Amino acid sequence: MPRIAPYDVGVIERIAKVIGDTDQGLKGGQIGDLLASQGLADPGEITKWRRIQQALLVEQQHTRSGNCVLALVQAAMSPVRWESHSHFERLRADLNSVLLFVGVELREDGNLIHVSAATTHDEVALRTRRLRKELERRGCHSEVFQYCTRELLAEDCFTAVFEAIKGLAERTRTLAGVDEDGHALVDVALLGSSPRMALNSLRTETERNEQRGLANIMKGVFSAFRNPAAHETRIVWSISEADALDLFATLSLVHRRLDTAVRVPQAP
Repeated sequence: MPRIAPYDVGVIERIAKVIGDTDQGLKGGQIGDLLASQGLADPGEITKWRRIQQALLVEQQHTRSGNCVLALVQAAMSPVRWESHSHFERLRADLNSVLLFVGVELREDGNLIHVSAATTHDEVALRTRRLRKELERRGCHSEVFQYCTRELLAEDCFTAVFEAIKGLAERTRTLAGVDEDGHALVDVALLGSSPRMALNSLRTETERNEQRGLANIMKGVFSAFRNPAAHETRIVWSISEADALDLFATLSLVHRRLDTAVRVPQAP
């Protein structure tokens, strides 16, 4: 690797905080092994991220080069270290939110490449797009993206979930030709003796059970996720990224079933 100039203390601090994050970063023993593998002096029993920061600052001052910083990032983010792809991608996006400002990007294979440096946080958000990329990887239905693209780019799980569920309600109203909301919307659109739309022929008990089952899923989503988001602040009610991703998968399932829905003629 060509010799590169030393990095600002703030850049090293942010990188250290990602790699040494209490919840999703490396564990204490792993950090010791990582520092040793890079020939860095371990400052000892202090906060995990501070161990990484101090080791890098000392080495960078000694070599008058930032090469040690990038070498440690690449070693820490070797894909084989991480059992969970989604976990790896979360850390990769967090690191890229720092690295892109200094003209470096961490790729999916764990290697670093030089790129044009970002100048604004909006530019970094557009270039990382972690949540949207993960949803695309999972085959998320296009209707989910239609209603919450801006929130996904902003990595805003709380609002993205709220908007995506509102989008499901809006699509259901359009398909069924009714002007209801929440449980009342599901009751009119999919349940009762004369539902406004059908997902299948509704001729057999199995087919009717399928429709009732989807209706119950929709009611559960409205109750468990949309209603709390509508009535509580982020401080009182929040949703984790992992739960948001699973919920988007559920919404995709519902939208795929709605793709086959047909309007049922109503008696005059």
